[in-house]
Amino acid sequence: MNKPSNTTKYFAYVRKSTEGEERQALSISSQMDKVKEFFSALDIVEVLEEKHSAFKPYNRPVFGDMVKRIRKGEASGIIAWHPDRLSRNEIDASTITYLVRTGVIKDLKFGSYSFDNSPEGIMMLQMSLSQSQYFSSKLGKDVRRGLEKKFNMGWQPNMAPNGYLNIMLKDKGYRIIKVDKKRFDSLRKAFDMMLTGNYSVPQVLNKLNDDWNFKTRIRKGGLTRSSLYRIFTNPFYAGIIEYSGKQKIGKHKAMITLAEYDRIQILLGKKGRPRIRKNVFAYSGLIRCANCGSLVSADKKTKFIKAEKKEKTYIYYRCNRKKPNIKCTEQAISETVLEEQVNEMLDNYDVIPEFAQLYDEIVKDCKEESPKDQQRALENIRRKISNLKTEKASLTQLACKGLLSDDEFLEQKNDYEKQIIHQEQKVLDITKGKNNKDEILDNISLMMRAKKRFQIGSEEEQKEIVRLLGSNRTLENRNLLISANKWGGYFEMVAKPYADDFATLELNKNPLNTKQNEALTSLCCGLRNGRDSNPRPPA
Repeated sequence: MNKPSNTTKYFAYVRKSTEGEERQALSISSQMDKVKEFFSALDIVEVLEEKHSAFKPYNRPVFGDMVKRIRKGEASGIIAWHPDRLSRNEIDASTITYLVRTGVIKDLKFGSYSFDNSPEGIMMLQMSLSQSQYFSSKLGKDVRRGLEKKFNMGWQPNMAPNGYLNIMLKDKGYRIIKVDKKRFDSLRKAFDMMLTGNYSVPQVLNKLNDDWNFKTRIRKGGLTRSSLYRIFTNPFYAGIIEYSGKQKIGKHKAMITLAEYDRIQILLGKKGRPRIRKNVFAYSGLIRCANCGSLVSADKKTKFIKAEKKEKTYIYYRCNRKKPNIKCTEQAISETVLEEQVNEMLDNYDVIPEFAQLYDEIVKDCKEESPKDQQRALENIRRKISNLKTEKASLTQLACKGLLSDDEFLEQKNDYEKQIIHQEQKVLDITKGKNNKDEILDNISLMMRAKKRFQIGSEEEQKEIVRLLGSNRTLENRNLLISANKWGGYFEMVAKPYADDFATLELNKNPLNTKQNEALTSLCCGLRNGRDSNPRPPA
């Protein structure tokens, strides 16, 4: 067996990565100090520093270069603090032991391990390197098991994102996630800006950093554009935690609802990079072409009117024609004509102000549900959750029988999880007293006043009113078509007839006669859908 000579040259190899157990290893400077302290008498050609993990082979450029230089004869020995600095995987371990056995490496020096260049010493070296590899694999498995356990408990198993903090529970021995009071409200306002559909991500970013002076927890500076995109596309803010491809509802306080999260993803688009708009157009991004399905965008044209001797600005909406395989013939429509069509739709919801006031009073009463109504709603929701969980469980049987691929199983499982989360959020809303918000009744109240708001409101208000009118907004032959929401049918069948009846009561005459009082009482009872009351005519 080759023995080291007085002329043996050494490479001093020091390594430390930032992964897993490597955080507990000596720092590079500490390893260098030990090398100089223990082996100052040896001929050290060069000290080589490595900052990559040794868990995977072919992942360390400095180590690979050192082996090549040893094969060329630049050195025949290696100095390291411990065998695990040289290798934590089978391939690199075998490279070291093979070069020792064949005499290419004549000696190994370790600060915390004694190596003897003999068959027995090589066997002990192999055992030490194998133990390092086993320790890394076992620790990685233990870490993954701990992360999965934390995920199953309902906590995100990594660092909390902006707006939240990791808080250690000393009595439990693990960290939970709580609201960061310094940043939570600012980010919620940023989500609100995006939900209007009137702002791009860069515009929201400028508002956060410049106007609200938002500072991140780690960098102590403002957010970057990429980090804000990650925030807007992170389901964590909607109450969902993710780990290893699985999703479930977390125990942390959600910043937005799932419906709001889904809407933001639609606004961002598939690439999540909306263009920065120089002009704000009221209806851009709301309407699609009925012919080819592309979005309808706006153009601003300026013309000089000779008769009036001044310039006039015109806005036209046209199909983007972004689908080259479809020849689109849809023509542009002026904003004036488009708004006339919207006004005609809003005429259907126009009522006299006195009826709108009475309606709001009745809505306020209708929202105060009795405990029995709440309990009935909770039972229905919990029954639906139980059915969804049963259907989700049946997916496992289908996967075991080979009727579902792994990708199909995971996709459908996550879809069921999302539906369950939707229903569980409804339960939380009811139990926390948030069930007072009745979307149908509130939307009708808004639409009764929408025509006036549409005529005098800002572009943001106009866009919100058009969105409220319905879904599936398309432009066909210069005609705006909108599929009415469910509450639109309720208005036509219930609220509108009562509004027409109310207009005939002539309540401006005082005092009211018996017939008028009876008619008003009957109207109020009918509008309350059977809820008795003691109605008073509005002032």
